[in-house]
Amino acid sequence: MKALLAMTAFVGFAAVANAGIGVETYGAAAPPASVNGTPVNPAPFDGRIFSDVPSAPLAAGDGNVLFSSPLSTRQIGFGWATWSHGYTGNCYYTNGLTSVTMTFDMAIKAFQFYGEPNPFGVFQMTATGSDGSASQSSQQFPDGSSGAAGWGFYGTGGSSIASIAVSSDVDFAIGEFASTKVPAPASLGLIGLGGLVAGRRRR
Repeated sequence: MKALLAMTAFVGFAAVANAGIGVETYGAAAPPASVNGTPVNPAPFDGRIFSDVPSAPLAAGDGNVLFSSPLSTRQIGFGWATWSHGYTGNCYYTNGLTSVTMTFDMAIKAFQFYGEPNPFGVFQMTATGSDGSASQSSQQFPDGSSGAAGWGFYGTGGSSIASIAVSSDVDFAIGEFASTKVPAPASLGLIGLGGLVAGRRRR
């Protein structure tokens, strides 16, 4: 497992030069503070409990995540029974659907989310992220009883996440969103300049 993680990290680093999309998984463990080294910020609490909504807010400045069909806003312990790793915030139920696609109204560089089946039991869930040209799929088998599983998608080479499609054999909820947007061009320039200065200091 450690060798696999090391190889995954190396592949993610090597892909930075090329536009594309990558994915990492967390199982039922608590999410890390970053996706492929990019810090992400949790979405705010959504108080529209039991409302069917076409979108959900992301962290300040990151816009919204848009749903292909309206999802029902729930809170763990209030409209949705269980999750994992002690999370008690929002999730969004598919209202009986077995698939949903998420898109974004801003350019998102990295995005975390979790998913849990509605029935108690272990079921396959598949998440497929795309940057509009390349795509990456990942399957997990979360338990509907306190076993929500997490994914982290990220753009490489300056690309952003265009969509994430989630599907399962059963209905489910997604939630625990965290994100970071693609830096503005001026910020990218400063990052590049900082790297150049740092490189000169090392010499």
